[in-house]
Amino acid sequence: MKKHVVMVIEDSPELSASLEDMLAMNGHTPIIAPNGREGVKQALKTHPDLILLDIRLPDIDGYEVFRQIRRDSWGKTAHIVILTASESIENISKNVSLPPEDVLFKPNWSIKKLAEYINKKLAS
Repeated sequence: MKKHVVMVIEDSPELSASLEDMLAMNGHTPIIAPNGREGVKQALKTHPDLILLDIRLPDIDGYEVFRQIRRDSWGKTAHIVILTASESIENISKNVSLPPEDVLFKPNWSIKKLAEYINKKLAS
């Protein structure tokens, strides 16, 4: 089984640590970025197989991170999954073009369900 690189762009240290542990336990190589600027920089440098992107970040928001990654030739087809606690699907849809299944609401998922989703996404 190929070891996938999964980037987490999330400003909550507790959530980042949980996601990092979950990814490592599932055989993935996690990369953690605590803010949007660092996330863009690391994503464009490392080209992860999947990016878990929070919308509310302390420096530039997830929408701008998404746009900056998409401007890059690699980023045009990068697998990006939005993680949000407060944005609506409608608001996300008007800001980024992603299928609804690639928008996950933090209160609606558990670490186990997220691990299953990531494994399924990376297998496709």
